[in-house]
This record gives sequence, C-alpha cells and structure tokens, in this order.
Amino acid sequence: MKPTSLSHFALLSVVLATYWVGCSTLEESGPSRPVLPETAPEYRTEVAQIFDVVFPTPQEDPLFNQKAQLGRVLFHDRMLSQNGAVSCNSCHLQSHGFAEPKALSSGLRKELTERNASHLANPAQQSAYFWDGRANNLSEQVTMPIENHVEMGFQELSSLVLRMNDLDYYPPLFEAAFGTSDIDVNNIQKALAAFLSSMVTCHSKADEAAAEAMPHFWDPWGVVAGDITLDGLDALEREGFELFHGEAQCANCHGGPHFNGWGLDFADIGLEGASSNSSGTDAGIQGGFIGGWGPTAMKVPSLRNVALTAPYMHDGRFATLDDVLDHYSHGIQDVATLDHRLRDWSFNATGGFPGNIFVEDPLIFPGFSQGQAPPVRMNFSPEERTALKAFLNSLTDYSFIQDERFSNPFTRP
Repeated sequence: MKPTSLSHFALLSVVLATYWVGCSTLEESGPSRPVLPETAPEYRTEVAQIFDVVFPTPQEDPLFNQKAQLGRVLFHDRMLSQNGAVSCNSCHLQSHGFAEPKALSSGLRKELTERNASHLANPAQQSAYFWDGRANNLSEQVTMPIENHVEMGFQELSSLVLRMNDLDYYPPLFEAAFGTSDIDVNNIQKALAAFLSSMVTCHSKADEAAAEAMPHFWDPWGVVAGDITLDGLDALEREGFELFHGEAQCANCHGGPHFNGWGLDFADIGLEGASSNSSGTDAGIQGGFIGGWGPTAMKVPSLRNVALTAPYMHDGRFATLDDVLDHYSHGIQDVATLDHRLRDWSFNATGGFPGNIFVEDPLIFPGFSQGQAPPVRMNFSPEERTALKAFLNSLTDYSFIQDERFSNPFTRP
C-alpha cells in the first residue's frame, strides 16, 4: 500500500473510531433505572403558621404526589440531555442547597454556562426565574435548560418525548401521575413543576426561632426594635439578624421571609467589570417593578441555605461569604446603573434630596443627574462580620438537604 493510501486508511480509522465513541457515549452513560418506593411519598410539606401565606398548600390534586415523584425522576435523569451526559441534578446538587460549587457549570459537551447555577430555595414562591428574570412561569421555566444548546441540548422537545417513549420506566410513571401512559411536553413540564414546588425549605434554625417568636406575622422590625426576642438563636445570631434587618441594610434587597425581596426584586449591585461576559453581554432584566431594574440588573437571590451555595453572584466571582461581605463593606463600584438602595443618600455635598429615592433614582427619573450620592460604604467591623455570618449560617435547613424525597433515585452501573 502506498504511503498516501495508508494515510487515508489511518484517517478513515480515526473517523470511524470517533463515530463509534460518539454513538456509544449515550449507552455507556445510561440509561440506569430509578429505584422508587411502591407508593409515592407525601410531597406536600407542613409548615408553621407564620409561613402559610408564603408556602400555600399545593392546589388540591389527588395525583400531586405521583406527579412530584415523576418530577423527581425527570430532575435526576441524565437521559433528559441529548447525549445522556448530564441531568438537572448535575448543576443543582442537594448537598449544596441545589446549587453547584463551581462558578460556571459544564453542559452536555463540557462547555461552560454563561452564569452561575442558581440554587433552588422554594422555587414555587417566586415570580421570576433565572438571573435575568427571562421566565416568570415555573412550568415553562423547567424545560428551558433542557432546550439550551450548552446545558442539555434538546433543541426540539419533541425529540425528548421520543427518547422518553423508549425508556420503559416512564410510561408507568406517567400513567400513575396523569392517568395516561402517553408522554407529552405539557405533562413533562407539569411533573417537573410539581417536584420543584414541593421543594420547601423552611426548617432552618432561624426559621424555627422566627416561627416561635412571631407565629402569625413576619415582623423583623419588631426584633430590631427590641419588642420581639428570638430565643431560638444565640446571642451572636440574634445580633446578626438585627444587623441584617437594620444598620447593615441587607434586608433592603433581601427582605421578606425568603430573604429575596419577596421573589420579584432585581438590582445592579455595582460589581466591578460586570458589564460583559463570554458572549459579550451580561445584561439583566430590561425594565420592571421593584428596585433597580435596568439593563444590568440581576435577580436578588434567596439567602436560604446560603452557607451551602458558594460561589456567589451571577458569575460565581466570590468564593466565600467573606468575599461577599467585602463587596458590600467597601467594594461597591460607582456605576451609572447602581441600585438606589446601594447609594449613600445622606451624602448631600451637591444639594440633592437625601432619602427621597423616588426623586433621586435615575432609573425612575432619568433626567436627574448622576453622581449625587456615592456608593454606600458599610465598613463592617470584625465583630459585625462575625455576627452577620453567624446569622447567615443559621439559615441552613439541614432537613432539606437530607430529605430522601428530593434525592437521586437512580442506581449507577
């Protein structure tokens, strides 16, 4: 054989080998099978009366538990990615509060996502999803990562339905959840949404203390004023709670019992160099209702289980809670789109109107000149930092991250 022919033969061999490796990836990585209890467990979560308003009982549905159990399987199944390499759980790990301990996640072909994987904390009690708030319906949101070309790679959900029809464990689960073994996109979305809506985290040390001290009404202001004592927290945690809702101003954005601004809050927090990412843009929500919504504003995340969900921010730039406190203590950048809550309106050197955010906020009144107020500088003392971290750690719900109902049901080869 001539050298050129040998070269062509070698090239053909490499191509064929690559083809067979690519075709065998799905088979080698799955499918494995879910191991489930014979009877679906109760997925509706009992909560203290103080949280009833924010944790409503799921709509009465005699098949809710079966839907949530199906959703659990879907959430953890790698076969929902085009090449069987990743699942929703790959980027949302229960032990990390359903976050991932990486700045950016790897998708089905090891490409990196553009943003940090948001942790999951009471997702049914939110009104906007993703860092930029591009979805506002949980049932629609759940399949968007599946369709994403970097994350899970099914450009057409109809192809996913065909895949699932070939997996013998799905028809019985759909039959139990919907009364029919027929698989369609709508029921996939309903099942995933049922599972996510059952992810209620409200049994941290701070939650238990709050439920005991203020059983009928969420009243952190009563705690700051000294009218309510959180006996369930130690002295350092109570100091952190009072700082968080008082002088440290954290609750200006992270207010409410979910510590996320009631689930519909966005802000530009003055991160250095946050105007671009790998795609050339890092725009947040484009307009809105609460807080500093604008072209660079990102969703205010819940702080439940925050001690488990590092790294932090939409791009995962901060590795620790200390890094986050550094930013809010002295690192906020004086960008034009900085949220009004992060400016020091007591600064009146140019004759502004301190304290009146509706006059001074340039996002509400674009004609008002910028630079009237500098970024706030909290300059936390070591003692204040310790107290704030103690309170943030008290938001960890250990029962949530150990709950078998949310765990991976798949056996692995």
